[in-house]
Amino acid sequence: MKAVLIHFVLGSMSVANFAGCGGSYDASVHGIASLDNKPLTTGTVKFNPEQSGPSGYGIIDNNGAYSIMTGREEGLPAGSYVVTVVSNELSKPNANPSLPPAIGKPITPVWYRDPSTSPLKYNVESGSNTIDLEMTTKQVPGTKPAAK
Repeated sequence: MKAVLIHFVLGSMSVANFAGCGGSYDASVHGIASLDNKPLTTGTVKFNPEQSGPSGYGIIDNNGAYSIMTGREEGLPAGSYVVTVVSNELSKPNANPSLPPAIGKPITPVWYRDPSTSPLKYNVESGSNTIDLEMTTKQVPGTKPAAK
């Protein structure tokens, strides 16, 4: 009985080591998203890979903090990313209750919303990464507003 128990414990440890405890991604990213030196209080952050691979997403909390997840798992693969940030004012109820609420006015400038125009480019390293996204309402030199 004792030998069976030892075999079971060692086998379980092997499976745990093979599966890993840190998830399937080798990098984690968190930070603060701010516009004109003030933290955003709502919105989403998306890390778009410059190479092939999955995108990572994060929700901006009311203090501007975000943490990136890929699907349901924390983290993302290490690599180069173009970051987009979308933040809108809160939606307002529609006068007609049978219609959905109107989308709130955009807070982040259009060039931060599209990976083809975003100047936010970062190299994510294996391990923990703190990337504060400091944006401005003044158009960044070299960027063009996204085509409408």
